[in-house]
Amino acid sequence: MREKSKKKKRTTMYAAIAVGIVIIGMSIFFVYSSEQAKTRGQAFGKAIEFLQEDLRNQTHLFDSKISMFKRGDIGKDEFLESTKNHENNMEKIVLRYDNLQTPKPFMPSMELFKLSAEAQLESDKYMIEWIRTGDNSAHIRSDSFLQQAFEYEQAALYEFQLVQGKNNP
Repeated sequence: MREKSKKKKRTTMYAAIAVGIVIIGMSIFFVYSSEQAKTRGQAFGKAIEFLQEDLRNQTHLFDSKISMFKRGDIGKDEFLESTKNHENNMEKIVLRYDNLQTPKPFMPSMELFKLSAEAQLESDKYMIEWIRTGDNSAHIRSDSFLQQAFEYEQAALYEFQLVQGKNNP
């Protein structure tokens, strides 16, 4: 009888050790997973920050070219020549949104940021058309797309901050 109780104690002890090892292993896994998620989140945050900064810089550069044209500092041909590079850069920026490794909760805000950039590009194209042709309807469309870009960006920022708030109580 004593031998059975010793065996039972030993079995219980081994089971307790196994459960302890499993608990420690799972704890390590969850801490590691959490750290990996945090690292991916930080990388995503930096990527979107750089993307938005590039968009802002490209937009400011275009706006300054328009101002230079309106002041007469550069001619129409020089302005129109510079716009080819601008359109190309803006198209590359829009495509970068598709290459982001966006965490699922941030997908709606990234779609809105991309729509904002696309609307900005459309606004710029109509502004270029207005300067090229003098067609006032192109200027009106440019303003309309610019307003739309602003609204998309505001909605994107709201969605982005909403998700951030949920992830950082």
